[in-house]
Amino acid sequence: LYRRNVFYAGGQYVNQVGASGRVFTGQLYVEQLTPATGDKKPYPIVFFHGAGINGATFLNTPDNRRGWASYFIEHGYEVFLLDHTSVGRSSRQPTELAANGVSAENAVLAFTAPQNTPYYPQAVNHTQWPGPGTIGDPTFDAFYASFEQFSANREPQQLAMRDAGCALLQRIGASFLLAHSAGGLFPWIIADKCPSLVRGTVALETDTNPFHQYTGGLNGTATRRYGLTDAPITYSPPVINPDTDLKKQIVGSNSLGNHSCILQEEPAKQLPSIAKVPVFFITAPASVHITYDHCTVAYLRQAG
Repeated sequence: LYRRNVFYAGGQYVNQVGASGRVFTGQLYVEQLTPATGDKKPYPIVFFHGAGINGATFLNTPDNRRGWASYFIEHGYEVFLLDHTSVGRSSRQPTELAANGVSAENAVLAFTAPQNTPYYPQAVNHTQWPGPGTIGDPTFDAFYASFEQFSANREPQQLAMRDAGCALLQRIGASFLLAHSAGGLFPWIIADKCPSLVRGTVALETDTNPFHQYTGGLNGTATRRYGLTDAPITYSPPVINPDTDLKKQIVGSNSLGNHSCILQEEPAKQLPSIAKVPVFFITAPASVHITYDHCTVAYLRQAG
C-alpha cells in the first residue's frame, strides 16, 4: 500500500510565436508514491523510463503482475515516477514539434521476441517475455498500447530534463536515480549539474553508447557529440567544441555479439561532476545491450 501525490517540477514561461501570450514548457510530471506505513528508506528512488513510453511502465507489467514501483515500495523506498519533458503528461508545446515513434514490428524485434529474428547471437537466449511477444498476443498488445511518441529534439529535451531533474531533487532531497534505455542519459546530465543531490545511479540497459547510436547489425549513426549526451556537460580540461576537442579512437574489434567502442584518445578528458556519483550497470545476457553496454562502462572509467 502507498500514498500517492502528483506534481510538476521545473519548467518556465516562454513566448510563443503567433500566440496571444506565454506558454509553460520544460515541466516534468511526477508521481510520488510513499509507503503507507510512513516507514521509508533514507533516500528515495527516481525512475526514468525508456523512449516511446512513460512513467506508467513501472507500475505493473503488461500481463498485470506487480511492477518495479510496487517492489521497491514494499521494501520501504519512496518512489518517484516521471514522464520525461515533452512526453506523456509533461505536455509538449507547439515549440517542440519534432517527435518519433516505435512501430509494433520494431517493438517485437527489439523488445519482446528478438529470438525469432536473431540479429545478434545472444538473442536466441531471450526467454523472459510472458508469451510469444508477437502482434495479436494479448500481452504484447497491452504492452504496445502504452507506446506513444517521444521527442526527437534531443539537446533541448536533455537541457530541460537537466533543469527540471535538479529542480525535482532540490524539492525531494538527495535520491537514487534508476534509468532505463533512452532515459539512461538523463542521470548523467543531472549529475553533471547537481551531483550532491544524486546518491547513485542504476543504469538499466541504458541507451548511452558514447558518440554512437546503435541501429542494428553492425550499423550505427553518429550522435551524442559530448560522448554521453548531445547537450553540453562539464569536462576537465574544458570542452568548447566537442567535434574537435574530444579526440576519438575506435577500441576493439566489431562483431554482432561484441561491438567495438568509440572512446577518447589518451590522455582522456575527465568528467569531474559525473565522477562524483557511483554507477551500477545492469544488462541482461540475452539483451542486445550485452553487445555494446560495455562501451559506456569503458567511457566512464576512462573519464574518471
